[in-house]
Amino acid sequence: MFGKQLAAAEDFAAVRELFRHHIESFDYLVTKGLEEESKMMQVPLLPFECRQAKLSYTGKFMAEVCFKYNDSGAVIREKFNFGQLPIMLQSKLCHLRGATPQKLVSYKEEASEMGGYFILNGLERVVRLVILPKRNYPTSMVRNSFRDRKEGYTDKAVVIRCEREDQSSVTVKLYYLRNGSARLGFWIQGREYLLPVGVVLKALIDTTDREIYECLTCCYVENYEKGKGAVGTQLVGERAQIILDEVRDLKLFTRHECLEHIGEHFRPLMGGLENERPSVVSHVLQTLTRFGPSKELGFMVQKLFSLVDQTSVLDNPDSLQNHEVLLPGHLITIYLKEKLEEWLQRTKKIIEDEINKNKDFDFGNVTKVKKLMDKNPAKQISLAVENMLKTGRLNTQSGLDLQQRAGLTVQAERLNYLRFISHFRAVHRGASFAGLRTTSVRKLLPESWGFLCPVHTPDGEPCGLLNHMTHICRITSFFDAQGNIRDFSKIRESILSVLSAVGMKTSKPNLVQAGPPAAFSVLLDGCVVGSISSSKVEKVVAHLRRLKVSAAPVIPEDLEVGYVPLSMGGAYPGLYLFTIPSRFVRPVKNISIPSVEGQNIELIGPFEQVFMEIRCPDGRDGGRKDGFPATHEEIHPTGMLSVVANLTPWSDHNQSPRNMYQCQMAKQTMAFSLQGLCNRADQKLYHLQTPQSPIVRTSAYKKYCIDEYPTGTNAIVAVLSYTGYDMEDAMILNKSSVERGMFHGHIYQTETIDLSDQKKRSDNTPTYFKKSNVDKNPLIDSDGLPHVGQTIKPYEEYYSFTNDTLHKPRAVKRKGTEPVIVDYVAIDGKKLLQKANIRFRHTRNPIIGDKFSSRHGQKGVCSQLWPDIDMPFSGVTGMRPDLIINPHAFPSRMTIAMLLESVAAKGGSLHGNYVDATPFASSKNANGETGPKSKTLVDELGEMLKVKGFNYHGVEVLYSGVYGTELTCEIFIGPVYYQRLRHMVSDKFQVRSTGTVDQVTRQPIKGRKRGGGIRFGEMERDSMLAHGAAYLLHDRLHTCSDYHIADVCSICGSILTSTFIQPKRVGRAVSGIPSVRAPKKVICHACKTSKGMETVAMPYVFRYLAAELASMNIKMTLQNNEGVHVRPRKTGMIIQKVVFNANMVGNGEADYGVVIDTTAEEFDGSSSADVVLCDIGECKFLLLDFLLVLFLSKSFVRKARNLYDSGAFPLEPPPRFLPAFRGRVSVCFMHM
Repeated sequence: MFGKQLAAAEDFAAVRELFRHHIESFDYLVTKGLEEESKMMQVPLLPFECRQAKLSYTGKFMAEVCFKYNDSGAVIREKFNFGQLPIMLQSKLCHLRGATPQKLVSYKEEASEMGGYFILNGLERVVRLVILPKRNYPTSMVRNSFRDRKEGYTDKAVVIRCEREDQSSVTVKLYYLRNGSARLGFWIQGREYLLPVGVVLKALIDTTDREIYECLTCCYVENYEKGKGAVGTQLVGERAQIILDEVRDLKLFTRHECLEHIGEHFRPLMGGLENERPSVVSHVLQTLTRFGPSKELGFMVQKLFSLVDQTSVLDNPDSLQNHEVLLPGHLITIYLKEKLEEWLQRTKKIIEDEINKNKDFDFGNVTKVKKLMDKNPAKQISLAVENMLKTGRLNTQSGLDLQQRAGLTVQAERLNYLRFISHFRAVHRGASFAGLRTTSVRKLLPESWGFLCPVHTPDGEPCGLLNHMTHICRITSFFDAQGNIRDFSKIRESILSVLSAVGMKTSKPNLVQAGPPAAFSVLLDGCVVGSISSSKVEKVVAHLRRLKVSAAPVIPEDLEVGYVPLSMGGAYPGLYLFTIPSRFVRPVKNISIPSVEGQNIELIGPFEQVFMEIRCPDGRDGGRKDGFPATHEEIHPTGMLSVVANLTPWSDHNQSPRNMYQCQMAKQTMAFSLQGLCNRADQKLYHLQTPQSPIVRTSAYKKYCIDEYPTGTNAIVAVLSYTGYDMEDAMILNKSSVERGMFHGHIYQTETIDLSDQKKRSDNTPTYFKKSNVDKNPLIDSDGLPHVGQTIKPYEEYYSFTNDTLHKPRAVKRKGTEPVIVDYVAIDGKKLLQKANIRFRHTRNPIIGDKFSSRHGQKGVCSQLWPDIDMPFSGVTGMRPDLIINPHAFPSRMTIAMLLESVAAKGGSLHGNYVDATPFASSKNANGETGPKSKTLVDELGEMLKVKGFNYHGVEVLYSGVYGTELTCEIFIGPVYYQRLRHMVSDKFQVRSTGTVDQVTRQPIKGRKRGGGIRFGEMERDSMLAHGAAYLLHDRLHTCSDYHIADVCSICGSILTSTFIQPKRVGRAVSGIPSVRAPKKVICHACKTSKGMETVAMPYVFRYLAAELASMNIKMTLQNNEGVHVRPRKTGMIIQKVVFNANMVGNGEADYGVVIDTTAEEFDGSSSADVVLCDIGECKFLLLDFLLVLFLSKSFVRKARNLYDSGAFPLEPPPRFLPAFRGRVSVCFMHM
């Protein structure tokens, strides 16, 4: 704890807020989502033990199952064990809940352990927050895919995600048809069903056609047809008439007939209701789609007609105002519900089949029923939930009305504290959007201001899809501020009473109500509850906001008051109130209300923020007109940044991309990751050995207790060009500083050895750790495990095991390429020692090639460890820099904050104080008044240095460490907080000469761990050709890759039909004399002869290609030549001429030609004396300067080849041509 006492629980209050939405969602699951759950086992199993033993942190899941046979039978209740349900840390069922920091340390946890994740097989998994459409809110959309439903459909629809009380949902779409009607579509069992909207309207409420007509046309008033806020046109009445005519054409006149019509079509689809009356099925269907009264559906029809008539704009489905998030408790609830329903259906079928098969089966015998139900194990339900959390995949047929089925959970990596926090603040748009070619879904929209950080998003493929919430953003839950579960029915009643008191006309008795622009429809959580006159609506909104910030608990503090005002062709007007959970909210100041002891902080949501007037806290109006005064004010400008983005000092002075890079590099930093490192068994941990607290820090640094897990070191940085090793973002490190411990780090890797999994099926004897009595290996202790602190080199034995069948213990060698130190050994407490965790420590001190970064996105690699005596030094203090960075890193990157940090850190270290570097500090006017011009930041920092006798601008006179002369310019030097990133050359360098090859292609395998090579692709090949390095290509891609000598039949041209024949041994071997190995004989299996067999060097993958083609009944024939002739530039033309003359001389007897080329020199054939014609028996040839052309008959061609191969070629050239045949020759047989 760096010499401090353990922090109090209050110190981590701000950190706890970052994790709260995860924990509260799971608490609601175990409190209300499950009717009954049991406590965990009596003997507490702590999370620490699960991490060490690679177990899952779970609790026993019990449920009461009720049986009833026929309506007359009695209900039988029996408890069933549904297995082990994963428990979220710090939830109500966790043993860590409510523990103080001191108690957490005694449990071998971190003092700041906040929970919010699961432990599964020893790994920490967190549910990723995924964006969902806002529940119960009708959204107007235009999609080309809507046209593909059926003939006559248009691209316009209104979509609503209806959510039930059990948090399951179904998406309902209202499509517009070309004939003016509409169809209601929803999905059941993976198929979309479309119903005429008129049939559904009549089925929902018992009313007349006249009242339905007035309900659909109340949005149109002739007096306001072209006025502000008018959403209806004359066509609305015609469309309503078409909708009612469709119902009449189906001969449906009453509500009962409509219910019968719907139930008749959907009865086969509803499991368990096949024998029920159609009206019962229709009522169940109504419950599934959540549509109660038809007022909501009528509102959707009005909004659809307004979209078609272009009196209102469509809603943006990518805007945050139409979104909410999928919380962990919500996901587990709907998945568990589906699995329970599937289990009940299967169990019911098993019992029914047994009753039908065995007439004597006693259903009242609980023992027999339970024995029968064991065929459908109940524990598979909890296993399904656990597998979902392990893999992030949903094994579901229905899809649970979610847009993705994979990527729902990720591993909560402990690379450093900031990376761990970011997992709980990340919000993903959805895996289905990652492959889209459109960029509209990735854009940063103005509606996200204050809720999603504009800086903290990764670059690359997930850019704009994976966002992070701002540090002030919160997610609403089922719990209030006191920790009690909210009763949403009472909350809605309280809100309705307040609305009725201020003039809202309730819509319960009547279906028809006034519409815009005369009145605003009021929707409370998606239900139309009434209407308010346009003249009163603004006063009602102001009254609701006053009640939100008041101390009286009349309405919830996180009520979202979405007032969409009247406009000309803008958003569809209305008053939308939301109390539902899983919404984004953030605090702002309500300046329209007098502040009484800070009671003017109001929580607002993204839906209402769009239509509010919120000013910045700089005391200015932001360019507003007098007609739109600001009603709210931001608390602080940094409220728009995430936790990680808030840690960048003076980020308002940096170029924006650099701040984005820092957000990513802060999560890749080798930092002080954990304080309880001795109790961890993570697969891989990075640890900075000597971290420091930054001198220059923001207010968020202390608020979120970052000093508990520091991420870097204060290094003395000089900005100058020195030695040339600092070009292109390279940096020079002081070798002595590194040797003194700067940036020293370790990598901890834990290997879990479980011998109980290694026993063979045929051998049931247990295997356990043990050292042989005769083994003198000093690395292994008497229990068969290595000594702690021992250095183990590659391929050294480090543990041994035995069983009763082995005569002596067997030692195991360690794989790897570098020596490691045994840091920690943990064993289980069983009688036989079968399971152990061995943690190895890899030393990672800075070397050339390691990556470093400042907090301003200035990343670079170490290019040289320069001796301290050769480093430049200050003439005043004698101080030498720890790090040298090139000045060219600043002009194009514009990271001015790094220069300010250097000046501020120098002044802070001289005065012994931390320097507050909170961004936008100069933009906030606490009193709201603009006084005389204050000092700039540079003036304040310069005065700090000037007081202590240093240069005002932070520069100093340095002297060369090599020559001792004064450097030409004054050098900017000062402390800068530098981070060491996890990208180290020791983990990435890859070298291969020879090694393992692929069994199929015989080419080198890939993978650094397996000693593989690096892929040399087409683009790399092209670059080699461009440089003229063709022989290098031949060496790398052929000789050193899959070089293969194949036997090819020159008769049939096959490469696959060669067969070896082992010759018979003649005579007996004489002792003492080595036997002569008979030459192997190769024959062609197709030609049944060994004549014409040639050996050809080729890549083995070419032979593999021939085999693959042969498997598809495609024969590949090779035309074999004995070599490759590289012709000079003009040789081709001359050879053709010579061949023609030779044929004339030989009277056409030559059938084959042989070209023997002994030189690469050019032959142009200009001199006739260069051509000599010779005739030797069956061989006619032309002898040119350094070029021999032979013309052979068919009978002589094979003989000539054999003679040439054996070196006895029948040719005696003239003496002046003899030197031409003393070198290396290449032969090519050509058909004339």
